[in-house]
Amino acid sequence: MSSDILAIFPSELRGKLELPCSKSHAMRWLILAATDPSPTRIIMSEIGEDVSSLIGCLEQLGIRYESGTVYGSELVEPSTVLNVGNSGSALRFLIAQCATCDFKVQLDGDDSLRRRSSRDLCRALSLEAERIPLFSGSTTIGQNLEIDVGESSQFLSALLLATPRMDAPRRISTIGRAVSRRHSDLTWRLCQETGAKQWGQPWLVNCPDEVFLPADASMMAFAILAGIEVSNPPSESDSLGHEVLFQGDDIYDLRDANDLVPPLAAHLCLTSGGVIRGAAHASLKESNRLLRTVELLHSFGLEVEQSADGFTMRGNQKPLQPTGVVRTHGDHRLQMTAVILGLRVGAQIEGAELHRVAWPSFIEQLSSLGAKIQP
Repeated sequence: MSSDILAIFPSELRGKLELPCSKSHAMRWLILAATDPSPTRIIMSEIGEDVSSLIGCLEQLGIRYESGTVYGSELVEPSTVLNVGNSGSALRFLIAQCATCDFKVQLDGDDSLRRRSSRDLCRALSLEAERIPLFSGSTTIGQNLEIDVGESSQFLSALLLATPRMDAPRRISTIGRAVSRRHSDLTWRLCQETGAKQWGQPWLVNCPDEVFLPADASMMAFAILAGIEVSNPPSESDSLGHEVLFQGDDIYDLRDANDLVPPLAAHLCLTSGGVIRGAAHASLKESNRLLRTVELLHSFGLEVEQSADGFTMRGNQKPLQPTGVVRTHGDHRLQMTAVILGLRVGAQIEGAELHRVAWPSFIEQLSSLGAKIQP
């Protein structure tokens, strides 16, 4: 069997999963701590490849990171390309950070990230490129920064997090119908906690000596799909829109929680059925997550009707064992959904290591709870 294929066998799970720390909180605190000259210790229970990529890039820019402690400083010119791997958040945050530098920095990532556009952020920062590989820095940032928030909240968050490194105040404004609003709200709240007063006004970042990160609420969807509990459920205030999982209705608006698309759609097929809407921006993730979720569910014999911004699922469906290898298109949330469906009927899943992007111990934990998984 290929080393990139997981063989999943029907299994019964017993016990609880432990969620990794919130990737969204981790990345924002890393950027802010990198701007604070005083050391900040960030307590992270488990970090995936996306967070590790950001840490590695910050180190290339002269930020010291030792055993969870960040020592912030001015950025220095790196000797090599900054490779952010698969992480869209790390890419957008670093584009804005590097735009404040008086030297050019080249940024790149994996094939899936090369297909994703950062056009609106690059335009706001007067950068010529739209997709990686691209150069940021050695440009004049305009005084009026208008950003479209209709496709992603990451662009606005990137500008807010870069403001402390800017040489003068800027006017930051938004256009479009905002998505993932809880994520941009989190960014601004953390900025305020470290001294920010208003959008676009540089401030001296003052982080707490220690920062404790909550669990990643988006990963609750996989526990729910698997029908098991977690040992460290996040609070509603830290759930960043993912508390929609517990609303108990048959219509789920994922305008602020598009990461839930694959596991929630699968869960609704197996249980009560329902409608997912407001998730058009999920088509701009690692894969076209709307199209690929339909493909994934069909491979397990599950019926789903796609709309422009979501799906309709009939409930109480029974999954079937796929006839071939289930494709996951480099998308960790598709892979993790496929793994859990495979525990019901058996399956061969493409992308044996994809879960490591956000939850490195996912397969190991499932195995400890009784899952029969063979690499």
